[in-house]
Amino acid sequence: MRTMRCVAATMLLTAGGAIQAADDPTQADIDEMMHRMDMMPEVYGQLSLALEHNETRNTQQGSQTSFRDNHSWIGIRNQTEIMPGTEAFARAEWSSIPTDDDGMTDSLEYAYLGVEGDFGRIWGGTDDSVFEQELDQVANVFEGEFRDEEGADLRHFKGPYDTGRDRLIQYRSPSYGNWQLHGAVQLNEDGNEDVAQGDAKEGRPYQLITTYKSGNWAWALGMDSNDGDSTERLGERNNENTYGFRGSYRGERWTLTAQYQHRDEIRNVGSLLTTYSIGPNRFSVAWERERDDTQLDTETRTAYTAQILHDVNESMAVYVEGYQLESDGVTPMRRDLIIGSRYRF
Repeated sequence: MRTMRCVAATMLLTAGGAIQAADDPTQADIDEMMHRMDMMPEVYGQLSLALEHNETRNTQQGSQTSFRDNHSWIGIRNQTEIMPGTEAFARAEWSSIPTDDDGMTDSLEYAYLGVEGDFGRIWGGTDDSVFEQELDQVANVFEGEFRDEEGADLRHFKGPYDTGRDRLIQYRSPSYGNWQLHGAVQLNEDGNEDVAQGDAKEGRPYQLITTYKSGNWAWALGMDSNDGDSTERLGERNNENTYGFRGSYRGERWTLTAQYQHRDEIRNVGSLLTTYSIGPNRFSVAWERERDDTQLDTETRTAYTAQILHDVNESMAVYVEGYQLESDGVTPMRRDLIIGSRYRF
């Protein structure tokens, strides 16, 4: 990208010099032009459409087929040097999400500012928490899933952690050998029953994660404090910590990920994912299991997902994705088949 900007700056300056009969551009002129171009935000996005067939074994829904938007989004981002060795960055992204009445609504999915340097990376705003980024990765592999919970019918089991994506201040340390530390705190509002501990106390949930990388292997271990009142309304059990673990192997063609999260008396979630890539094709298979302890009778749900994705070029991909959900409790059996494509720019 820097090479392209250098060439573009040289061409612009040369053209301007030819028109004005000026001398050839100096290195200082080129550097100034590149700095100006670095200050300009980049516009990026995704267009995604899918044909989806759902089959549920209950008397209310049955089966249905729909052609829909499958998480299209557009965003702007920028990263620029503000002093030697220190860069500032910003990102804002809007996406379309499904609603309960089969409609669509716009959502601000990302909006944050930060700085990065030898001290690490610190940023604040709306973003995936470091716990989700490091310990809850399996669901984000599949095109049929995205993690905005407002109206979205999640196929893949979200880990039992309550710290949200808004009002986050997050930190990622530089690498100490193969180790790296990650942390997050959520700044909540007094009196908000959705995020505070009662009407008088301000909740400040936090997350702590450590990661270790060696060769093709990566490991992560962390916790979420879950301070505050969750949507499950389970009293004191809401403040039980969530503990998570992830191990990953990434080879030239083959990857394997295993992750597990535990929250006492709430839920346990375990997942396995393997992918194999050959040329422009990627084959992915996932197994997920969730034990829900919030019901009168403990319920165990198991989900299986398989995907074949083909990269048509650097920007466009097509895919077929199958999903099945089973349960030993009240949750009905469900099968989904998705055929879709996405274009990124």
